Amino acid sequence: MKTHTAPSAREKKPAAFRRGITTFLILAVLTGLEFWVSRATGGSAALLFVIGLAKAGLILHYFMHISSLWSQESH
Repeated sequence: MKTHTAPSAREKKPAAFRRGITTFLILAVLTGLEFWVSRATGGSAALLFVIGLAKAGLILHYFMHISSLWSQESH
């Protein structure tokens, strides 16, 4: 019978680092897309707004941990 143990701090660091790098890359790509949209479309406000919402959602999820509001706390 296997017992489930909480991951140690040593096991959490690589996962957090990968998640941080992934978040950085996604934000960089979205910023590049914003730049391209502003140049190619003359600054289409609707498209820039949608991209801005995607970036805001990513920041809320990763940096502000908004998803933890709806999950159970584990100690």
